[in-house]
Amino acid sequence: MTPTKHYIRIRTRTGLWIAVIALVVSRPATAADLAPVNPPSAASVWGTTTIGIEASPEFYALSDSSHAAGSYADTEAKLGVTHAFANNWFVGGLFQVTVENNDTYQNYVEGSVGYRFNFDKFTLRPSVAIGNTGGATGLGASGTANAYYYALYLAGDLKLNSQWTWNMFELRYRDAFDYTWITPKVATGLTYEWSAGNFVYGNVGYAWKNTGSGLLGDKINVAVGFKHGF
Repeated sequence: MTPTKHYIRIRTRTGLWIAVIALVVSRPATAADLAPVNPPSAASVWGTTTIGIEASPEFYALSDSSHAAGSYADTEAKLGVTHAFANNWFVGGLFQVTVENNDTYQNYVEGSVGYRFNFDKFTLRPSVAIGNTGGATGLGASGTANAYYYALYLAGDLKLNSQWTWNMFELRYRDAFDYTWITPKVATGLTYEWSAGNFVYGNVGYAWKNTGSGLLGDKINVAVGFKHGF
């Protein structure tokens, strides 16, 4: 083989390899190429669901002819479910039983919808709820009338660190549709995330009541609870 032919063959092979490399580098990206290394989890797409239980003894805020301020009034037990969507909207449901100190019961069933505003470490959560209360309500001629009600809530939370959150305030305005039953409340507390998705919390609150005789201090509560998110 002459040197000229050998030189031409080398140049031909070199040109072929350059063409193959150029084709690989310049070819359009396929769907497989664009797939994320870590696709979003179901929780990040659909949001998270949280189930919580709470127990809360209550004490009378003011004295009257039947009890002294600070004396035991009742105990509340709550079961709540909340689903927070990825777009910051959330919906919730609540079932509550209040066991009065005279062994009577008042129950609540409530559904709510709200929106979460995130401001760095501070979160603001307004919501509105519709509910029904029955049992020893103190309403109607018998004192046991069922009543549908609406409630407006506003909660503000401040993230202190990776585990602690200060639940700075939770405000409630609640009233029945067919009765005078205005029951506002304010509460504050702390939440501790002791493992991923598991929270314990405590809070204290003060409630007022107006059933036709003006707005007066009603009860002071101390609550402890547990929540699990998934």
